[in-house]
Amino acid sequence: MNLMINKNSFGYLLQDVGLIILLFCLFAGAMTVSYSDKTMMFEAVIMLIGTFFVILFSGFKLFSLSLVLAGIEVTVYTAYRLYLFLSYDTEIPFYSYVWILVPPICAAAMYMFVSGTHRLELENDILRRQVDELVVVNPLTKLYNLRSLYNDLNVLAAYAERNHMSLSLMIIVLKYEAELKSILSRQNYEHVIQRLAELVVDTVRVEDKTYSIDQKGSLAVLLTCDKEGSEIAMRRIRSRISSQDAFSGITDASIKIEVKMASLEYNKEIYENNMILFKQRVENELQYDV
Repeated sequence: MNLMINKNSFGYLLQDVGLIILLFCLFAGAMTVSYSDKTMMFEAVIMLIGTFFVILFSGFKLFSLSLVLAGIEVTVYTAYRLYLFLSYDTEIPFYSYVWILVPPICAAAMYMFVSGTHRLELENDILRRQVDELVVVNPLTKLYNLRSLYNDLNVLAAYAERNHMSLSLMIIVLKYEAELKSILSRQNYEHVIQRLAELVVDTVRVEDKTYSIDQKGSLAVLLTCDKEGSEIAMRRIRSRISSQDAFSGITDASIKIEVKMASLEYNKEIYENNMILFKQRVENELQYDV
């Protein structure tokens, strides 16, 4: 944790230093243009525009191209001023030296700023992926998610086999989920998913475990019973969901919430330890619930 904080602090420091240097260089360039006399105003404006292109390329993470452009700009300008000095004995003003330093420094400063941002974005992406891999609870329903279901399936299947118990998996999905999502407001749609989860949890036994397996309100229930017992549980759940007050306050009378349900009993000889296959077989049974 301390290492992550130190890395984030370094990224912010890199951004801040790069931004300060960049602003200072732009200020120096602007002041040089404003204090240039009429004879040098045109070349000062050209150099400032060239510096803007250097910054632009660095901002798009084209640092090599930015450095090349800065090098060409400085080389051409230096050669031009030396030519005037040697050929026409034209004095080189002091502020002309600003244009030798500003373009490459601006390129480096912008690169520091972009690198700090990129570093923080990369660290945040890594942290987000790590959190996603560790999270086992659906934030909407507060139920365990699909990852937890597969973990528990392996554990309970082994436990059921050792103790000669039956284990069944029930899957519940919303009928017409896409239509409900388009008809209801986002808040009411989420309330439907939450209420469905609450109804199922309240209906099944305490020892049966309910999971939220996707973002569409689909649920899975692990039951320590055989096929006949899971059929009884499905009838109870369907009766509870179809009651008039099941979704009161969320949907009106014209919108009826219905579900499709299916269950299968775990068979070691058929599925072995392939819990993905077991879940897919249960999902295939949903097509027969019309």
